[in-house]
Amino acid sequence: MKKYTISFLINLLLLLVFCPSIAANDTFTLGVIADCQYAEQANKGTRHYTSCPQKLSTAVGQFNALPLSGVLHLGDFIDREFKSFTPLNTISSSLNTPLYHVLGNHEFSVDDKFKMRITNTLNMPSRYYSFEINNWLFIALDGNDVSTYAWPKNSNKHQQNMTLFNSKYKGHEDWNGAIGIKQLKWLEEKLKVAQVKEQPVVLLSHFPIFPENNHNLWNAQEVLTLISQYPAVKAWFNGHNHVGNYAKKDGIHFVTFHAMLDTDTTAFSTLEFSPTQLKINGQGRQPSMVLPIK
Repeated sequence: MKKYTISFLINLLLLLVFCPSIAANDTFTLGVIADCQYAEQANKGTRHYTSCPQKLSTAVGQFNALPLSGVLHLGDFIDREFKSFTPLNTISSSLNTPLYHVLGNHEFSVDDKFKMRITNTLNMPSRYYSFEINNWLFIALDGNDVSTYAWPKNSNKHQQNMTLFNSKYKGHEDWNGAIGIKQLKWLEEKLKVAQVKEQPVVLLSHFPIFPENNHNLWNAQEVLTLISQYPAVKAWFNGHNHVGNYAKKDGIHFVTFHAMLDTDTTAFSTLEFSPTQLKINGQGRQPSMVLPIK
């Protein structure tokens, strides 16, 4: 009997060694920050601009003490001025894990001559993109695609956007934006493939789309209708609304993360992924949450 037990254990060990999909841990953890929003300016009300670099540095130190698979920043790394990126990039460059940025509206509170340099400055592959971690698909969207501010004023894109704004989105908050037709088609193709592969999806955006709020994308309902057709979508993570928010619809968790800017302590989190749940471990102003998934 002992002989067969030893043989079984040896075979099991060999199976685990040569079949990584079986041996691999199906859980992983990410760091999450929203709206660091630094600029060299005096604090105003709840907006603690001057402490942003220190808060970011503290978060980076805590992230580096953990076995993370990456860190997400959900937009508005700066508040204004292109030079504001420099101290934050210096701090975040010490991360020992990849940093994935999403573009916020304040990324474009810079002179027109810098607006086409933002993605390179943040080491982003493009304004919207995707990446995979442990078979999860993360899709980073650009909610500034159609906007009044995110493209140089002498560009064709800006002129097209202003025409669209005046004809379709007049009256909407001009510090929000929309996802354009080309990007929506790209998103739909990504979701179709993920659905066939039974690959869970998390959508990353600076702007919320649900529940109803004056911070939402101009075409929030259009985007919501699209993503709700795909059960592969498990969550939508965003910043922008500094006080945070949460709702669930059609099996999708919509989480607005609290802004790091609006506190004299901090706001960031770690996010544990498993096959059955997403667990947000909040620090400072960011609350903790457990989000069951199917």
